[in-house]
Amino acid sequence: MDIKERLQDPYVVLLDGAMGTYLYQKGVPKGFCYDEVNLTMPELVKEIHREYIEAGAEIIETNTFGANRFVLEEFFGIGAKTREINYMGARLAREVAKGKAFVAGSIGPVARPHDRKKELSPVELEEIFREQIEALLEGGVDLLLFETYNCVEELEVGVKVAREISPETPIFASFTFPNQLKTIFGEGVADIVKKASKLPIDVIGANCSGGPQSVHEAVRMLLSLSDKPVLYMPNAGQARFIHGKFVYPYNPEYFARYGERSAKIGAKFIGGCCGTTPAHIRALAERIKGMKVKRKVRRVNLEEQGGKDEEEQAEVKTRVKELLEEGKLLSVEVEPPRNSDFSLILKILEKWKGSEINTLNISDSPMARVRMNPFSFAKILKEALPFEAIVHMTCRDRNLLAIQSDLLGAAAMGIENILALTGDPPSLGDYPFATGVYDLDSVGLIGIMRSMNQGKGFLGNPLGARTGFFIGASLNLNRIEQGELERARAKIEAGANFLVTQPVFDPSYLENLLESLKGLKVPIIVAIMVLLNWKNAEYLHYEVPGIYLPPWVLRRMEGKKGKEGRREGAKIAREIYRRVRLMVPGVLLIVPGEKYEIVEEILY
Repeated sequence: MDIKERLQDPYVVLLDGAMGTYLYQKGVPKGFCYDEVNLTMPELVKEIHREYIEAGAEIIETNTFGANRFVLEEFFGIGAKTREINYMGARLAREVAKGKAFVAGSIGPVARPHDRKKELSPVELEEIFREQIEALLEGGVDLLLFETYNCVEELEVGVKVAREISPETPIFASFTFPNQLKTIFGEGVADIVKKASKLPIDVIGANCSGGPQSVHEAVRMLLSLSDKPVLYMPNAGQARFIHGKFVYPYNPEYFARYGERSAKIGAKFIGGCCGTTPAHIRALAERIKGMKVKRKVRRVNLEEQGGKDEEEQAEVKTRVKELLEEGKLLSVEVEPPRNSDFSLILKILEKWKGSEINTLNISDSPMARVRMNPFSFAKILKEALPFEAIVHMTCRDRNLLAIQSDLLGAAAMGIENILALTGDPPSLGDYPFATGVYDLDSVGLIGIMRSMNQGKGFLGNPLGARTGFFIGASLNLNRIEQGELERARAKIEAGANFLVTQPVFDPSYLENLLESLKGLKVPIIVAIMVLLNWKNAEYLHYEVPGIYLPPWVLRRMEGKKGKEGRREGAKIAREIYRRVRLMVPGVLLIVPGEKYEIVEEILY
């Protein structure tokens, strides 16, 4: 019997379990390229295939899930070995199968979700898929298994290439729904089926995602929405990090019980994903051996299914937005205190009551130096002073979990105006050995806030309420000819509502640029920084990327230090402020060294 006949017969088919996590369990260290093990430790790969076949697997997968040129080159520097790794992966499985099992060529996703720096064109994607698929077919696989996909659009490219190379080879397509039956992009099972139903695939399924329960529910929905055979392939459960190692729950009987349930409601292909072992597959085999496929899930009309349009955002209404619309925003950048005592800075800021100043920009540990949390400090200021707040938020110190947690907390505290920044690297600050997180850059952070304004988290999960963030982004006018305008457009497209410039020292240059910046269609806050002395001016001009001091500023600051330097710096800032104030709807004053008394010299 060949694989096509097996697709048509009435019996449930058992697949194998995990390869990567089982290699890890057998001693291949974390961080090693598991696909390259096909070349470096072929006997270990064959041993695992053999164990799964002995456990009862009728289909075994090649050890090639991440073996495409993009992943191999980007993360391991071995892109040149792509064809060899895939060919050997297929040959090793084929050698062990020897008529006892079919061989599925495992093809994982190419793209990394939300990685905006590594976007691939359709042509590049086709070439990447073609190289892997050709090698797998040359190695002798019986079918192609596209697994753990979040995006139908990428899968569509892979399926197209596969059909061009081998029109008759069966294609299995499996998706992962890690968040309440949604992909990381927020698409539900129905959304995926609607798109995937147009592709020439033979089997549709759900894998990875979570433990047996969640994948069982995804399979139930697949059975109700699609008329294709359905694949069920969950993880063993949630992994834990114990004593320096990732550990999955050892639960063969529980795992097998849910596999049997999925088979009983109509899933034809049953197997395991991350954390599963031959013990899990053996327990499954004992329960489903000889079982016939009988769909027991009521079919529903696909056209009536699918998620609601969640692109609508909450209407953003903040005083900062109103001030910009009125052209009256005047802010001063304030650094949170170095300790928990904020009384001194409150006394300084209280003097500004009744002045033109109406907003405070609260920085987030600038130059990677430890300061009070900006959201906590902003809350303190909001309760004590009559100023609006624009809070800076960097991606340096927070992972995806902390970013979303802090944003939810900010919304709860009434902090609505946030400036998204990538953040200075830790190497510049108090703790140069600290680890920079950078799960996202500023564009990604803007995207998260926009999603929250739509009532969704990063993974598209519903939050139950919409936030009302007025989202800011940085704009370096001194680098406008080096692609900064295009980056600003990307930030606006991601969801930015206003822009804040890097310090501007040349009003004439700004005046010339403003006409071209009108196309951005968002208000711009221009930053003006006070120079403290000649040393400060030299440092900014020669050592800080993106800062430019025109010759007239350098001439006036040359040789000046102490009070003379501060006086001249304040005079220059006042001249720039008076010219710029009429050009833009908002101005931000920046005074280094917390010398806030200079602000009054600029304004009066």
